[in-house]
Amino acid sequence: MVKFVSLEKRFKMFFDNRHIVTRLNIRRYITLLLYLSGMGILLLSGIFKERIGGFEKTHVIIFLTVIYIIYVVFAYILNYNYFSFTDENEKLVFRFVSLRPFDNQKKAVEIKKQNFHGYKISHSFLNLKQDLILIIKTKNGIAHYPPISITALDKKQKNLLKAALNRFV
Repeated sequence: MVKFVSLEKRFKMFFDNRHIVTRLNIRRYITLLLYLSGMGILLLSGIFKERIGGFEKTHVIIFLTVIYIIYVVFAYILNYNYFSFTDENEKLVFRFVSLRPFDNQKKAVEIKKQNFHGYKISHSFLNLKQDLILIIKTKNGIAHYPPISITALDKKQKNLLKAALNRFV
């Protein structure tokens, strides 16, 4: 006897970007630690008096502070998210948490597969920031969910996500 299994049931997918988020957090904390250590050494110790490598001490402090602020603003604009996706049940489930300070509420979007209409991936900020915009069918027409940042996904995960979502369009 031959048993037919639908393609939808055969291809279940789950992934998250936990390893990338861990690496980003470690990089953020190391950068902060280096900045604070450098400022502590420059401001509190007597190792460097007035000049550092031919530059005024205050100029070096200002330069390092500007570089650190640029790094923090850059990471804030890119809005890295912990992101997980699964299509195991009758729903597509997207869970995400922003890595921005003070903006780390756990959020989830659950869409019934039959209501899923499509998706768009938008690019911004010099093509470095990528957002996933989910489109659903409602009784009142087509609706768009607010963007979900997928900047922290690697290329393989983005391709897996696109392939999974294309199956339900």
